[in-house]
Amino acid sequence: MRVENIFVEKINKVNMSVRTLLTDTNYFRGIGTYKYQNQVRLIYLLDQKELSLQTSQSLDGVNFQNSGGIKLLDSRARRINLQNLTQMRISRQSSQYAVTYLMKKGLIDSLSIGRGKNLQEVRNIASLTQINEIGQIVSDYRYGNDYVMYAGGRGIRILTSPDLKKWRMDKKPLLSANKEGDLVEIGAVEKISHGIMLLYFQSQTYKNEKKFYSIGAIIFDNRDPRKIIYKSKEAIWEQPDEWNNSGMEARPFGIVTWEAKLVSFWELNRREMVAILHEPKPRFQREDKTTPLISLRKMKQNPILKPIIDHFWESKATFNPAAVWDEGKIHIIYRAIGDHDMSMLGYANTKDGVNIEERSTEPIYVPTEPFEYQPQPAGNPIPLSLYASGGGGYGGVEDPRITKIGKKFYMTYVAYDGSRPPRVALTSIEESDFRKKNWKWAKPVLISPPGMVDKNAVIFPEKINGKYVIMHRIYPNILIDYVDCLDFDGKTYLKGDFMITPRRLFWDSRKVGAGAPPIKTDKGWLLIYHAIGEEDPGRYKMGAMLLDIADPTKVLARSFRPILEPEEHYENEGYKYGVAYPCGAVVVDNNLLVYYGGADTVTCVAKAELSSFLGELSYHSIGELKPVTING
Repeated sequence: MRVENIFVEKINKVNMSVRTLLTDTNYFRGIGTYKYQNQVRLIYLLDQKELSLQTSQSLDGVNFQNSGGIKLLDSRARRINLQNLTQMRISRQSSQYAVTYLMKKGLIDSLSIGRGKNLQEVRNIASLTQINEIGQIVSDYRYGNDYVMYAGGRGIRILTSPDLKKWRMDKKPLLSANKEGDLVEIGAVEKISHGIMLLYFQSQTYKNEKKFYSIGAIIFDNRDPRKIIYKSKEAIWEQPDEWNNSGMEARPFGIVTWEAKLVSFWELNRREMVAILHEPKPRFQREDKTTPLISLRKMKQNPILKPIIDHFWESKATFNPAAVWDEGKIHIIYRAIGDHDMSMLGYANTKDGVNIEERSTEPIYVPTEPFEYQPQPAGNPIPLSLYASGGGGYGGVEDPRITKIGKKFYMTYVAYDGSRPPRVALTSIEESDFRKKNWKWAKPVLISPPGMVDKNAVIFPEKINGKYVIMHRIYPNILIDYVDCLDFDGKTYLKGDFMITPRRLFWDSRKVGAGAPPIKTDKGWLLIYHAIGEEDPGRYKMGAMLLDIADPTKVLARSFRPILEPEEHYENEGYKYGVAYPCGAVVVDNNLLVYYGGADTVTCVAKAELSSFLGELSYHSIGELKPVTING
């Protein structure tokens, strides 16, 4: 049969490469995968008049051809009821196959061992009722005189056997699951040049009884299969929240390494079999087992902008700077707070990106609309608010981002009246006025809906597929909208049609927000973003993403670790400790300059060579979408 890729619409919002392998009315269940010589093989159940165990093979990991069935027999050579078969793993032992498989008995699965000279017929030789999760025997490997098997469950356990029939299990697991209630499932066990590589799925069950999966990796010592010589610090991959949010039920059933890719196989909604290609070559397969560190170098001149006591409007804080390159200069528009505790915007510029050459003595943008401030009677104290940020209790105009499109500069910012939830506002200024410093800004308009805290809005510098693209944030996600024009009427608001979510098992697990407007590169749109993690909830850190040029809702790469953390005194001494908050970024002569607020008090800059930065970021790649077919 030829299979059409009907999963494309679903994964357009999911940051990975997905191939539909099989969607068929006769499809019953994905059972396992394995790799043999130059082939990847899938094992699955089909229900065609009677239930059968089938395999398909591929020479390229993408296009598959049916390769026949497997007879699964009990110890008396009788056919096993395939209705109870749930998983299978395949190993080679010299001239024969050793097969581990799970059979459901009542409410519990139990592990069985089978053997066959070929995979046309596999006969049971042992049952291990004490093992309730899938295991896999290491191919063509003996530790002393014993075969070695790794099995899952509440952790990863090791079993040994002299004959594949009688197995001994160590009392203590080699590795325990991350949290109580988590389950580990063996995905693949493979001998590599510097050890025994084990890829595993880890599942967490939430209150809604939906499971969340991640993928991890361990390498054991060839000379001692109990000794861990490497374990991935972060998950190699984690399931997007969009799967559960959209009602999608996903179950992994196998994983293989294939050339420069790691390919995991999934069953969706009990009717589709799909593959996710994680590329390029995973770091744990390389000899050095590390990923290039992506980082920004903080300038020794930091902070480059500080409050000026004699300027009443910026006497307390000058931070969270927007930046744009124009006519040989980097123009910086920064948030300022002064004696009145109201946020407004100041201006500075620099030719070299670091040393300030010009700075305004007066604010260039002040709150003028009711949604930006609420006048207080003289002598009244500034009211406290749940939404106050950066020391400004009176509200105002906060955290600007600026984008040049054509002959106009568009500026988004957070409009806050001091009491109601902050919203995104948009204004603009003509190129000629901007260059002359005639600060004739267009009347601002709210572009996010009322009653919701919406921040971190950035506009892409050009249309994509005929539309403007705007990112913004409603906790905890980055939202993305396509709009026909930037002339909002004050009644039409951003909807958040697409999203980029936090990653539960990474440094950016609590919330994410766009930092600077995306920069177009030959690798994709470069987005510098900020994030907070559950394990370090008080600190704002920076990350980087690469987005698809034609479809920026697709994330091509995302930094496994922060590219900058608040460790310097100027990022910790101020209104809020532990803050590195980017709002602007420019590229000048292959140098990436990122402008950010430190400790909600000062303006700082960090630098990287763009080509090297993008090259390193590519190692944090997620992949691309291509069609896959199975022919029967």
